[in-house]
Amino acid sequence: MNFANTLKNLREVNHVTQEQLADYLKVSRPTIAGYETKSRQPDFERLVKIAEYFEVSIDYLMRGYKPEDEVPVKESILNQEAMISYRKLSLASKQDALKYIRLLQLRDDKTKKE
Repeated sequence: MNFANTLKNLREVNHVTQEQLADYLKVSRPTIAGYETKSRQPDFERLVKIAEYFEVSIDYLMRGYKPEDEVPVKESILNQEAMISYRKLSLASKQDALKYIRLLQLRDDKTKKE
């Protein structure tokens, strides 16, 4: 896979829009689209920022995705998705979600002690 495909794959797997990535890099959305269609290449500073954003190496961005690689998902993106989903819940569902989170915390605590 080349840079264009790797970038698009990372963005999609992490549920990041072209607009969100463009805002982070301080470029226009069409610039990101250009990166993903091979018509444009980022400069080195932006390449570094893209790698940092997705928590991957520059080598990974340039060499591409291998099927055996696990594509990373940023914790901050997971946190954001969790908050968006939580806000959409009813009060009763929010209470149930909190109970489930507490159960997961107990499981994590138990796992850490073992």
